[in-house]
Amino acid sequence: MPAHVFVLNDENFRICIHKGLVGLPSASIDARQRNATNDALLSRLLLMRENDYVLFYVAGKQELHGVWQAEGQAFYDETEVWPQKIYPFRFRLKSTKFSFENPLRRKDILDLSNKGLLWTFALQRASGSNAMFAISSVEFDTILQEFLKANPFTIPKSVILEPYPVRPANARGEIHFSAAGLPEYEYSVMALLAEAFAQGKFQDIFGNYTDYQQYVPTSLGKEMDCLLYFHHPENPNQTMSYHIIEVKRDRFDKDCLSQLIGYEAWILHSKANGDLKMVRVSAIARRFDDDVVDYVAKRKQIEGKEIRLLKYEASREGTIELKPMEIS
Repeated sequence: MPAHVFVLNDENFRICIHKGLVGLPSASIDARQRNATNDALLSRLLLMRENDYVLFYVAGKQELHGVWQAEGQAFYDETEVWPQKIYPFRFRLKSTKFSFENPLRRKDILDLSNKGLLWTFALQRASGSNAMFAISSVEFDTILQEFLKANPFTIPKSVILEPYPVRPANARGEIHFSAAGLPEYEYSVMALLAEAFAQGKFQDIFGNYTDYQQYVPTSLGKEMDCLLYFHHPENPNQTMSYHIIEVKRDRFDKDCLSQLIGYEAWILHSKANGDLKMVRVSAIARRFDDDVVDYVAKRKQIEGKEIRLLKYEASREGTIELKPMEIS
């Protein structure tokens, strides 16, 4: 399972661990941009599922604190909890057997990154700052080892002093749809996919993936939309293969295809040691340009490398289905 990192100030951190609650803000800009931004936030929060690990990065102190776990499901709630903002997109937390008094410092994180042990821990996005992001389970294990080095082995269990009440799992209902019943934004599709992957769906299409992330940073200055991991069944810390997914709300054209192939080359070089068997790629959209379909067919025929084209269908009820295209 992935772990999730929330970036916040010290006061909000104290409130989060006191009440066993995390939250993301609702955007306060013009209506259309606000709706798109809110769906972007949902596409991160809906990736969480019960028992996923949660860490906090306190920006002002440049400290990473842990470890908690997610409890229940994401929900929307405007009850005032934090002093500055409402933060209505929420998830309840529970304590774990790990209660580390000594945090990790920013330099500790940078050291791990420089050694190549962390590569999706991103306090900054290509497009700006990060309020919440996911890291892979292998990276979480690395961070957990660093916490254990810096803290006593006899660790008292942390306690949620004032647990937040259970609320209905209604966050999915905040995703925006057009008048025609289609996802309004690409972020809307990403939010639907996030919840589906968190529930373990689409294994009939992608296989038995063991980890999943969205908005995965690369050294190309861009983020992969989705990345699925496949770990060794006897050694969970060994990644056997990756599956890269590029998502478009409507049309997938040659520029999108070029971007996807660029991500494939980057993963091959940086993570797979050039082993083509370790990397698979797919595209998700409502329709695909003819030149994209032609290229995919020729690549499979000439190079033996497949790009799966998947058409999605989504409903206001929050369901999303994927249908593979037959490429002759």
